[in-house]
Amino acid sequence: MEIPARAGGKGDKKGGKKLAWWQLSLLGVGCIIGTGYFLGSGIGLKMTGPSMLISFILAGIGTYIVAEALAKMSAQDPQKGSFRSYAKKAYGSWAGFSSGWVYWFSEMLITGSQLTALSILSRFWFPNVPLWLFASGFAILGVIVVVIGTKGFERTQNVFAVIKVAAIIMFIVLAIGVLFGLFGGSHHDMKIPTNLNEFMPNGMKGLWSSLIFGFYAFGGIEIMGIMAVRLKKKEDAKKAGTIMLILLTSIYLISLLLATSLVAADQFNTKESPFVIALDAYDITFFPMYLMAQSLSQAFLLWLPLYLP
Repeated sequence: MEIPARAGGKGDKKGGKKLAWWQLSLLGVGCIIGTGYFLGSGIGLKMTGPSMLISFILAGIGTYIVAEALAKMSAQDPQKGSFRSYAKKAYGSWAGFSSGWVYWFSEMLITGSQLTALSILSRFWFPNVPLWLFASGFAILGVIVVVIGTKGFERTQNVFAVIKVAAIIMFIVLAIGVLFGLFGGSHHDMKIPTNLNEFMPNGMKGLWSSLIFGFYAFGGIEIMGIMAVRLKKKEDAKKAGTIMLILLTSIYLISLLLATSLVAADQFNTKESPFVIALDAYDITFFPMYLMAQSLSQAFLLWLPLYLP
């Protein structure tokens, strides 16, 4: 989960460029997809196997409820502070103050997990380098981002979004190719659960534990409200959120279905992306390189929550 450049900053005061609804949808997808999905979903898959799909469906439904409510408020009363401003107007200054700072601190805590995830991914190329060294490097990079500002990043948000979506779509295409006999694969490689134990190997406990990773993969939906003030037509906020969630949930579920169809749940681990593991047995050496590279691009966006109003 990444947060884009500050909404309502200097660019807005000077009449910053307005967004079309599809641009906001693409921006939302790019900001929400992150290491929580590319790496964290593997932890959930190891916990509960193919039933991780249920966790993502429930997370998608919950996210839709929040997104729809936020879109309605954004369309009726656009505010730069989004949910913080709405909480303040509805319940008073204490609510706005509390929700704003709770959000900021939660992002700072999440930054720690992002640094760890990025460090793990970096060891794909440099397995002998200590994890703390990578984490320190990315943290310094984050400080540099804070110091130099976010003007340059504001212009490249859609590029990051396209790169991330392309990585998942590439996996989907390659996995389907494997099942059709390409890259040394076969349709016989597809593993379909035949009983409840295979679908949910650790029972309800495993499914319950995996929910946090499902909801974490959708973390960042608040950005749709924060950036809604830039829409050309404020009434398009709901459409932008709905299309974004349909696209996001679809690629999540399809990619997870293919990943769990190609390898057994006990093969997933916390050190590699589940999508790399799923294609590891096939002659597709370029995909892990691309996936790791796009994941590392998120390092440039780690500390941008500091710029939120």
